[in-house]
Amino acid sequence: MSINESMDTMQAWTHALRLGMGYPQVTPIGDPTAFASSGRKDLAGALEVAAIVKQSGQDMVLVGFDLPIVDGPVDISLFTRAIAHVDWHDDVQPWLASDGSRIELLTGTQRWSVGPRSVLTASPLPPRSRIKRGIERAHRRWRELAGQVHGIHLSGSRFIPAGATLAEAVPMESLRSAA
Repeated sequence: MSINESMDTMQAWTHALRLGMGYPQVTPIGDPTAFASSGRKDLAGALEVAAIVKQSGQDMVLVGFDLPIVDGPVDISLFTRAIAHVDWHDDVQPWLASDGSRIELLTGTQRWSVGPRSVLTASPLPPRSRIKRGIERAHRRWRELAGQVHGIHLSGSRFIPAGATLAEAVPMESLRSAA
């Protein structure tokens, strides 16, 4: 798989999750939530992402990939801003209440959805009896959406090298032309 194909695959899965959650396709004023993709994050990597969340002023939904990227994502992490720190939720699962609803994200203690003004909003977890089926339904929907948006190039996407700051981000268009 080429570098451009890998970037397309990562972008498709990340954009599909954004669409499935009901986040606006046109960036809303204030853009409170960022959607990004990367490799899996350990504690050191999570601290780097938390610093970017603090710099950007946006919560972040991070879709994680292992090599080969062609196999699709392996995890989702959620980084949410608090008053004095950033919370890192790892091992997040997508969840879909019904075929007609939007994808939500389940952490160990809460369910997260795109709320009013496109802000990530926490609510109580669904009943345990509905979780497994909802996760399966969400993965199916997510895969379908990723197939539908594969090959779409989103303007404004940026690549932040490991250990770099938000100011050091490189436009994805530059990487595509160099690859």
